[in-house]
Amino acid sequence: MEQRKERRIQLEEACENLKFARTVLTSLLDYPKSVSVVLFTVGCNFCCPYCHNPELVLAKVSIAEEEEIFEEIRRRKITNRVVITGGEPTVHEDLPAFIRKLKKSDHLVKLDTNGSNPRMVEDLLSDGLLDYVALDIKSGIEKFHTVTGLSEESAKEMFKNVLETLRLLKQYSVPHEVRTTYVPGLLDERDIAEIKELVGDSTWYLQRFRPQKTLSLYTNVTSSSYEDLFKLASKFGAKAR
Repeated sequence: MEQRKERRIQLEEACENLKFARTVLTSLLDYPKSVSVVLFTVGCNFCCPYCHNPELVLAKVSIAEEEEIFEEIRRRKITNRVVITGGEPTVHEDLPAFIRKLKKSDHLVKLDTNGSNPRMVEDLLSDGLLDYVALDIKSGIEKFHTVTGLSEESAKEMFKNVLETLRLLKQYSVPHEVRTTYVPGLLDERDIAEIKELVGDSTWYLQRFRPQKTLSLYTNVTSSSYEDLFKLASKFGAKAR
């Protein structure tokens, strides 16, 4: 209990003001069919035990000022695509203002989100600030508290938010995808079937779990093979990666 409380304090501190990690990547994978600049926000309101970016969740990274970030973007003249990921970008109230600056510079913006803040997502969508969204649906309702590290009560509310975010993405017809990280021993075929019912006709990816570094004790969990993941994804109408 004390450990969870301490971690929650760390998470709250990490979410104060919009912060970016100093690491900025150029990627061929993160924006569909395009080269992109990838920005990492610091802080998250989930505490997923298998998270492969624990240093971002707990703000144990070198922080860059906003002007430094824009300078890094300007240097990468080969693309006007920007991906904002995390951490969880929507925990920061000043995220929309940052995205507006990007759009004024004629950038296309992709947002990666856990879906916990549908109000902000709707504001961004209604203002035409998002060109692509990747939404994580981590599990069905039954396991959501385990998968996210939240209390059962908080998990129920957050799960509703995730479903509302998905509804908004469909309502606004913004290009989007749904992602689920398949962690052996944490999720099984019944969970994948449940998520399939939630996803509906949205593009859906099952992602391979990477055990190299995690927020909690999941480094000893063996990843599924690409072959097994592909078979599972095909069975439920998803794509594997």
